[in-house]
Amino acid sequence: MIELALALVLTQTPAVPPEVFQRFEAERGPVLQALSAKYACDKPAKTPKPLCAVAQMEEKGTAEDLRGKNTFVGLTWIVKRGKAGKAEVGEPKVSALALNKDSVGVWGALTEIAPQNAEERTMLAGLAKDYTALLEGRKQTVPLPADVRALLAAWSKSANHLVEKKDGAWVFKGAPGAFRKVGERWVSVGAPRGGEGIIVSIFVPYVEPQ
Repeated sequence: MIELALALVLTQTPAVPPEVFQRFEAERGPVLQALSAKYACDKPAKTPKPLCAVAQMEEKGTAEDLRGKNTFVGLTWIVKRGKAGKAEVGEPKVSALALNKDSVGVWGALTEIAPQNAEERTMLAGLAKDYTALLEGRKQTVPLPADVRALLAAWSKSANHLVEKKDGAWVFKGAPGAFRKVGERWVSVGAPRGGEGIIVSIFVPYVEPQ
């Protein structure tokens, strides 16, 4: 059965080591600049370039107020600087973001949806293609399989990492990274516990079918 494998340190897990913060802060700016250069984000485009929303999130994003319970689904990539400082973008993975506000504050979690067998790998690869098409404006909606919908409905209620506003963005307290709303989408950047590069994600609202 499909399970949720945490892609970022965005739930109440052991404290993030200081070196993860240091590596993220050192790599974030150069990686985002390389991403902008890769997709020529400073030039007008006839078709949408989804990752430009990530590259330009600090200039164009906002920390929009959050209300109630919110679930978002989208894609996550690992982005690294390769030869000559050029951005290397990994394969997209289907992921989800939960942000729930109560009387105490805003609680969040971010996760990658991980397959457990060949059938699920095929299904999630198809969903990744569909969400890529959606983000590029070639699709209007992406229907989710019933088991994925059920998984998200249960998981989204368990968001337990405190989220707060800082420097014009929402941040997961005690974790490296930030997320902002860019247009109608939520965009996030974060750090893996190990390895180079940064983790970037783009999410759209998920609405359960009636």
